[in-house]
Amino acid sequence: MNERKDILERVKHLMKENSEIKVNCSKLARQLNCDRRTVSRYIYITRSGKEASQREYPKKTDGFEHIIEEKVKTTAPAIAIYNYLAKEHGYTGSYSTIKRYIHNLNIEKQKDAVIRFETNPGIQAQVDWKESLKFKTKDGETIKFNIFLLILGFSRTKFLMVTETRDLQQVELCLTNAFKYLGGVPHEILFDNMRSIIDKARTQYSEPVFNENFKVFAEDCGFIPNACVAYRPETKGKIEVTAKLMNRIKVYSGDITCFDDIRRIASELNREINSSVCQATGQKPFDLLKLELPYLIKTNLDILTGYFEDVISRKVSTESMISYEGKKYSVPPKYIGKKVDITDTGSGFDVSFNGHFIRHWEKSGKMMNFNHTDYLEIARNSSLKRLDEDEITAIAERNLEIYDKL
Repeated sequence: MNERKDILERVKHLMKENSEIKVNCSKLARQLNCDRRTVSRYIYITRSGKEASQREYPKKTDGFEHIIEEKVKTTAPAIAIYNYLAKEHGYTGSYSTIKRYIHNLNIEKQKDAVIRFETNPGIQAQVDWKESLKFKTKDGETIKFNIFLLILGFSRTKFLMVTETRDLQQVELCLTNAFKYLGGVPHEILFDNMRSIIDKARTQYSEPVFNENFKVFAEDCGFIPNACVAYRPETKGKIEVTAKLMNRIKVYSGDITCFDDIRRIASELNREINSSVCQATGQKPFDLLKLELPYLIKTNLDILTGYFEDVISRKVSTESMISYEGKKYSVPPKYIGKKVDITDTGSGFDVSFNGHFIRHWEKSGKMMNFNHTDYLEIARNSSLKRLDEDEITAIAERNLEIYDKL
């Protein structure tokens, strides 16, 4: 807008002589050869010290602000808040006005800086899961798994563990292995709102309610469990590294042969990232762990063995095989597609299904390990089933001899 300084100066001169003078806008406009609205604008500027465009007009949302802001906290959509205001509080403005107000309110919230406090040694760790991940094996089989990640707040030392479940027992097993790996227990651990350990999620208005069994486990370990606010990921900032780690693991899909390959890849990656310089600290996590170690709680982890059994689940492949410690072992074909339990006995392991014992295997150095009876049954249900029994047996015996030499 073009400014008419002559008009402004004339108005200021008149107002200076008498601030309460009633200016005849039409007469002054004719004298200055301008629109009367222009004179009116300069009078307003002189009296208020504001530009005319800065005038504060009444808004339809005036008086409703606190109600709108409270309802926004409930995550109710704008249309629901608009209908509520109209019905319960006599709001007469338009829906677009409410929608615009809420939009501007959210923008202001986003402008608020999120402060992440660095933690002192041994004080805190954070836990995250990446769940329901899928990898393809070289044979085209799909393997589903989860990744548990714990990271110490001070040193940024990380512990990765590949799991098949996310139940309470699995969480406790992961934490126990993490404490052994790190050499101690942090004073506080911040969790996502995991259903397996939290009965009621933490919100802006309420504290989390942890599972009673998990609270006993935490007490025995010596740490205090806490939870981040639901839908507020910034309260668990250090764990954002999980996504970056997943990108480094994803590339191996299609290159693996069994579940234990994923465990091996995760373990190797774990050592690598803890031995590499962390961007956040400029130092290697393992180096900072030496400084953090004296501040971690020293707990006798042997007392925790009662919380979980050394049982691992494996899904039986279409070959009627299970993978364990990088090797494959056969089970009867009737278990194909089912999950069986493996209990490590030291030099070997027991295989069971729904509590029923299937068989014992001694750990082997061979990649493929077939039980004679299993292999015959597998052969009878394969493309060889068109042959007679003697031919099937002969072929099976020859194949088993070849596998024994591998």
